[in-house]
Amino acid sequence: MENILESGDSKKPMTDEEREKLASRLDEDLDNFIDNLQKTPYKDGWKEETWREEMEKHPFFMTKPPEPEEQPSPLVEGLQNLRYDPDDNTPEELATKHKDDGNFNFKCRKYKLAIMSYQEGLKLDFQNNDLRAQMFNNTSASHYFLKNFRSSLTAAEQALKLKPDYEKTILRAINCCIQLKEFDKCLDFCDKYLEIVPEDSNILKMKKEAINSKKIMEMEKRKVTRIQKQKEADQARLLFELNKRKLHIIGKNDGPIKELAILDPRVPGLVQPVHLVENRLVWPVVFLYPEYKTSDMIQEFYEDSTFYSHLVEMFSERPEWDVDGKYNADVVNIYFEIVNKHKTGTKVTKIDAKTCTLFEALTILRCPIDNGTPVFLVFIAGSQFEKDFLEEVP
Repeated sequence: MENILESGDSKKPMTDEEREKLASRLDEDLDNFIDNLQKTPYKDGWKEETWREEMEKHPFFMTKPPEPEEQPSPLVEGLQNLRYDPDDNTPEELATKHKDDGNFNFKCRKYKLAIMSYQEGLKLDFQNNDLRAQMFNNTSASHYFLKNFRSSLTAAEQALKLKPDYEKTILRAINCCIQLKEFDKCLDFCDKYLEIVPEDSNILKMKKEAINSKKIMEMEKRKVTRIQKQKEADQARLLFELNKRKLHIIGKNDGPIKELAILDPRVPGLVQPVHLVENRLVWPVVFLYPEYKTSDMIQEFYEDSTFYSHLVEMFSERPEWDVDGKYNADVVNIYFEIVNKHKTGTKVTKIDAKTCTLFEALTILRCPIDNGTPVFLVFIAGSQFEKDFLEEVP
């Protein structure tokens, strides 16, 4: 056997010169092959004007994670599918990966992205309650930094159901309750924390402040309730007095007044509506002066006051529009108009200004009230404007 092996052909080792010639020939063959290839432009590359945007979308080169509302690029989506493939990961492993992604986004202050990652993990069916509690706690922390205190408290409560002694979660729940002014819950969480860490000075201080804040809030609630009850009582009394007078209110259906809104003035906020002062109705009243096409408003006309007393005060100084200075309380007549319900005619009623009160004008003479405001017309007695006005009335 040895003689046969020894007598067989055997390759001689290449010399350095032969090796150099072979390498040179191979390089030359490769160059010729490349030179003879068909030259075609590369069409699938990035365009010169958009290469920066394309690079930013590439998962290997992007400098920041995509925003929650952005559609991920196909490469990013492909990597996500590889990372979160349910065939290669157990539900707990997938949940851990979502938690890690959330923690990364949290550290980058991308709190919305962090919440989305934790939520994806919490959707999975796994049995590790400690991991689930961590994700609820981290969700709570993300909401807290976004100032979503209600959502932060809800997530913290979910975490504490799974892990009742979660100290930092209890602390955050306390702070959320303070922000939300839920002082009863705050005190409960303070007690839970003190069971774990007795005599904690910060929590004892927060508990004391919560007790004081709760007392102040309850006092304010009682005050608001008392004011509301008084307001309701005043409104009921006002409705009673209005209905007792059986007023002629334009736009009101038959029967008693049920809502005060029907008496709101046309300029709410600028004019105080009818109100009670010691069982006396006080009205906003408008006076029209057709001769000068202008008007006056008395914002507080007590129903037991006479028209004459207001006219004396109104004309104690000459109004700017009274260029001739002829208007005064002793030379004017006052009227109001009533349009019948079919709007086919108008009735005019004259008022004895010296003796008539607003109460008598509204109840006995039945002056209509439109938008919570009685309206009266003022003429110089015997003037041509008064005569023309009366002639136009049927």
